[in-house]
Amino acid sequence: MAFTIVVGYDGSDGAKAALDEAVDLARQLSGKIFVTYAYRGPNSYSGAPLDPDDTLEDLVGRLLERARTLGEKLLAEALASSGDIQIEPVLIEARPAQGLLTVARQQRAKIIVVGTHGESPIGAMVLGSTAYQLVHSTNKPVLVVPTAKQRRKAP
Repeated sequence: MAFTIVVGYDGSDGAKAALDEAVDLARQLSGKIFVTYAYRGPNSYSGAPLDPDDTLEDLVGRLLERARTLGEKLLAEALASSGDIQIEPVLIEARPAQGLLTVARQQRAKIIVVGTHGESPIGAMVLGSTAYQLVHSTNKPVLVVPTAKQRRKAP
């Protein structure tokens, strides 16, 4: 059985750094990566165009389709950068941390890899970061990868 890695991917610099790190790990450990894009349901979106003739079902359907389309685009981008590593894209309707935990459980992942988004300590404390939620919600190892910019700033 391959060493299984779940990576959170949203197209951000942090997610790209996490994917690069996961690819390196997969190469070293003959692993398989599940690149996961978690998207939220319609109650988390705003600014969607409203048509007075739309039913709530129509609006929900359009919002979910928009989220899925974005996820598919981002996962295709991730697959293109993976080289020779075995990668499987996963789209899941859930908050990011919950989606990653679900996929990690389903795939019996050995590790979850996520990037940072450079949140300020207060911003992360008030809003809660995906990495923070993962670290405190699972017994699996969680690797939090800084962006290249954050690495350059580190002492």
